[in-house]
Amino acid sequence: MSSDATSQPYPGDPNQPPPGAYGPPAGAYQPQQPQPYVEPGAPQQPPGAYMPPGAYTPVPVAPSGSGRGRGPKVAVAAILSVVLLAAVGAVVLFKFVLDRGPDPAESFPATASMYVELNLDPSFDQTPKLLDHLQKFEDLEDYEDTDALVEAFVDESGVEGVDAAEDITSWLGLRHGLATWEYDDEVYAVLSLASTDANAAEEGMAQIRAASGGDESSFDYTVEDDHVLIVIGETGADKALAAAESEAAEQPLAESDDYSEARSWLDGDQILIHWTDMDAVGDLAEMTSGAESDAVEELYSGHLIYGFSAFDEGFEVTYRMFGDADHLWTGTEGLIDGMGELPASDFAVAAYVPENVDEISKGWLGFFEEFYGVEATATDVVVEAPLTDAEYAEYTELDEQYWAGTLAAEDEERYWELDGRYWAAGTEDEPWVEETYGPDFGEIETAVGDFSDLLAGATLSGGGNFSADDDVDPDSLHFAAHLAEERAQELEDLITTWSEGEPLPEGVEVDGSELSYTGSAVADGTLAEDDRFREFAGLAPAQCSVGAWVDLARAAEEDPEAFEGLEPLSAFAWAHGIEDGDGTGVMRLYLKD
Repeated sequence: MSSDATSQPYPGDPNQPPPGAYGPPAGAYQPQQPQPYVEPGAPQQPPGAYMPPGAYTPVPVAPSGSGRGRGPKVAVAAILSVVLLAAVGAVVLFKFVLDRGPDPAESFPATASMYVELNLDPSFDQTPKLLDHLQKFEDLEDYEDTDALVEAFVDESGVEGVDAAEDITSWLGLRHGLATWEYDDEVYAVLSLASTDANAAEEGMAQIRAASGGDESSFDYTVEDDHVLIVIGETGADKALAAAESEAAEQPLAESDDYSEARSWLDGDQILIHWTDMDAVGDLAEMTSGAESDAVEELYSGHLIYGFSAFDEGFEVTYRMFGDADHLWTGTEGLIDGMGELPASDFAVAAYVPENVDEISKGWLGFFEEFYGVEATATDVVVEAPLTDAEYAEYTELDEQYWAGTLAAEDEERYWELDGRYWAAGTEDEPWVEETYGPDFGEIETAVGDFSDLLAGATLSGGGNFSADDDVDPDSLHFAAHLAEERAQELEDLITTWSEGEPLPEGVEVDGSELSYTGSAVADGTLAEDDRFREFAGLAPAQCSVGAWVDLARAAEEDPEAFEGLEPLSAFAWAHGIEDGDGTGVMRLYLKD
């Protein structure tokens, strides 16, 4: 089954939406009107009314005798006919159309740490928009359905021994899931792929596993009537598969409290859903990389979800971070409205610095310090010896071979030894042992503390225009810092100190609590005059902490080589804020008409 943008005449396929259910764009997802049997003389249905396949239209019985009373009887019969038709249509719609197949989250254990769901046919509304939007991209315009996309992906992946049409798309459905799951101190990838043909799926999966070179211990699967469950790992995949099936039968992810809470918040039909249990991810990080889970959990603890969907003008991502504690980066009302009053620049950003920014910055610094081990003592540092002249000459020769792809296997160990010493200590003529690269950690902590003290409660904003000659036209730049207190002069002095005495650009103004700069060629008008930005502003969280806007159409005009292949892009917008103590936000990618 596939979401075919050029479907054949509608034969009554229960997996296709009924005509009239939505108005798809030209050339996308247009099933034909079925031809039901209608008894001669029966009243005709109004245009656009849905008739289920093989539906029978009841005929009112003609009254005997005179025509007295015929009007009311015909009216009652017509009403009953419409009610009966609607009832039959509702049953068909629910049974064969809205029942899109198994929920992949039902197939995964509730202890999964991460879950991704891909639904290529989520609703009457999403599918036509998705296909229409994809047709705007040069690399995707030739793909008329999802089968073609899958087959092209397999062909380009270079996998040998697998025929995409015969081994995959002959049975692959449209709703799939992927999860990471820990079992018996091992991490496994678990997949649930919707299936439309169990026999074809059995044959296809056998061929795929054979082509991968794996066996039951690293790649095991089971084929059900409507889906295929796969477990992949380094070893023990067969045991993990049995355990995953057993746990999912008793407590599936779909019924877990955290996932249910997150999924119920994510409104509407979604093409892609991504849910993550951050506590479990922290445990996995410790198990697989040795990183302390406490460091990850201190950075963020709880679970999060985001959904990817299509809207009339492009694609949208909405997300929420369900934290165990209130989200530290608080927001403020009116940030996006204020951003709308900025000049209509090609890019713009606005941010609210919360009053507890000192607490946030200390948390980030602590995470950096713990996760990357910057507290290591000098005794832990191995001092490398600089390269001698002969070693440097040898290293240069091996380095040229490496980048040319001609380095012999027996020389690789020597090359990496010399490479490590060179970048750690330099050469005897130019030693790098005594070199420093920026401030030490203590200086960074001091600077962060000074800036946090000044910026707490401030609102920052800025923007500019793209330039054909430079990345950004300096004359179009503008920025402003509105501080909570009249300390703008202190902020200017601090910036000058950290810029090693370099003064701020000429034209910077300091006035009480505001430090600002406006270039000589700032854009005319305001962002709020742009229909795209105005529409997006209505979606932003009421308590907003960050907003960003980029006019991608302008960027492509100024630098077409850098944006080659992305000509359909119109604009990008992002807003992040707070909802009931949780971090939440929305991103939109606008496409050209």
